[in-house]
Amino acid sequence: MEYSWENIKWIKNVKRDNGEDWAYTDVADQAKFLLNWPTRMPGSASTPKIGDIILLFQKVNYIEGQKNYDVLMTHLVSPISNEVIPDPKSVNHKWAREVKLVAMANPIYSIPNPGYYDFFKPNRGLTNPIRNLEDYKGFTENDLKKDIWNLFSNYLCEVPDLQRTPPYDEIGVEEGAKVLIDHIKKEIALRDSQIVKEAKRRAKEKNNGIILCECCKFDFYATYGNLGKDFIECHHKKAISEGIRITYVSDLAMVCPNCHRMLHRKKDNGKYHSIESLKELINQNKILFI
Repeated sequence: MEYSWENIKWIKNVKRDNGEDWAYTDVADQAKFLLNWPTRMPGSASTPKIGDIILLFQKVNYIEGQKNYDVLMTHLVSPISNEVIPDPKSVNHKWAREVKLVAMANPIYSIPNPGYYDFFKPNRGLTNPIRNLEDYKGFTENDLKKDIWNLFSNYLCEVPDLQRTPPYDEIGVEEGAKVLIDHIKKEIALRDSQIVKEAKRRAKEKNNGIILCECCKFDFYATYGNLGKDFIECHHKKAISEGIRITYVSDLAMVCPNCHRMLHRKKDNGKYHSIESLKELINQNKILFI
């Protein structure tokens, strides 16, 4: 069974001692463990299939002695058996399934609600379709799954056949959360190195091993030799000022520092050039000054 973001099918609220303690904190080293469902709803326990991934979230009353108001995403788990097992140790949550751990936040409070999810709809302890996790970003269901997978990317377990990142054609990273004064510094600080490396790889592949500026076609290797080999700056086509969003390889452009500065320089109408419009401007001025 290969696990990836596509396997995320369900979301479930968990709780221990009415929120006085974390649920399922002792499962990190277990090959399998029992995930419980409310006694009154045995059918909900049988809903997930083997290989499906269930997102577990919880809200504890206190974190390190401080009152907590956040919902935390804590585990990704997957059933390894279709059998619903009565658990005599739990009166109110009698029904259980054997599951294995796909990911677990460490420390357990590492993944709070990033601010754009609404956990009200699936907040019943039952098996809810992942689409019941509502968001304020207008995500498609696939974007939602990719975002969750990315949030857990640093906490994935050693599960056989685990696909640690989405395929590069699908790869996306959450960006735009950190605020810095200088926009260029913001881009450098917030973009994920893996997605930038892939964007550079594609650019080299497109131009026979050479990275050219997408606006002016400047070739650093031709001008500086080995010193300029593989040098280029990375520009976000979607401005980080737009806020938190999923960024894909296709949202990045390879540009020289001069063009990068011009892309961040406002026009007379207060707007910024796109890659296409700056390229057009460069071509127009080449004709004018010939």
